Amino acid sequence: MSFDTLLWKPLLEASAQTIVGAIGGYAFSKALEAALRKNLYQGPLDFWMRGIQQGGAAEGDQVYIDGLLSPYIQLFPGNPFGNAKKWRNVYEFEGKIDNEKYQAMEFLNGSDSSLRLKSLNGESLVGLFARYGYIGEGLLGVVSTTYLRKVLPDFFHRDFFGRVARVGGRISRCPTQHGYILQGIAAQAGVKIDTTKYRDLFYLQVNSIALRRKPHEATCSLLDSQWSLTDSQEEQYLLEYGHFNDQSELRFCTDRLRSRPQWNRTKVYFDEMTADSAEVAFSKIFI
Repeated sequence: MSFDTLLWKPLLEASAQTIVGAIGGYAFSKALEAALRKNLYQGPLDFWMRGIQQGGAAEGDQVYIDGLLSPYIQLFPGNPFGNAKKWRNVYEFEGKIDNEKYQAMEFLNGSDSSLRLKSLNGESLVGLFARYGYIGEGLLGVVSTTYLRKVLPDFFHRDFFGRVARVGGRISRCPTQHGYILQGIAAQAGVKIDTTKYRDLFYLQVNSIALRRKPHEATCSLLDSQWSLTDSQEEQYLLEYGHFNDQSELRFCTDRLRSRPQWNRTKVYFDEMTADSAEVAFSKIFI
């Protein structure tokens, strides 16, 4: 099967365009937290609800979010309060759909596929989650790699999954192409879906990170998914779920993923820090 004809290829190209848009719009800035204390949010869900949906914050505002700062980000980020509607779209639609297109829709609408990238042009993508977090309920952030390494020297270590912190930054947004890709797949299948929620994406231009160091404040976890995309038409999407804070569970999931019959046909792998080859790295292929 030709690499160019696989349905997951345009999905990841769309994700790459979103990432490039976020990186391109990044501007490192300094702000005094004391002057903006009213813009403090208890995790990303608080930010999405009280800040975005209820109008408590707007593009350009400086905000602070308490939660888990992680090198893992959502492959297809967005407002998590739209997750239930997205999940329903996978199972409730009119018309018929073949297995290949259904796999693509399920992968895109799942919301919980993780991605870990190396630094891009001196800047890094980070994920912001609840202290005991789930990958599908996060917020995308962009931060200077120099500053990130200064605050968290082990951030790019293969075993690092995150630290509890108060993260400050300015709200920005960039266009995302996911809606157009999903709409194209749905049109081929005769499926009616609402893609308006994909038209833009809020993210945080991070300019401060204050780590929580007391033991009772620093405990955290992250429920995440590992994935591999193959050129097997029958099973293009290989997924395994686990808590990334638990190394034994993480290794168990990795071993299960690698034991799948389609593993040797992997074309894209979710984690650039542990990939077998640079040839399957997301950024090498799509950015």
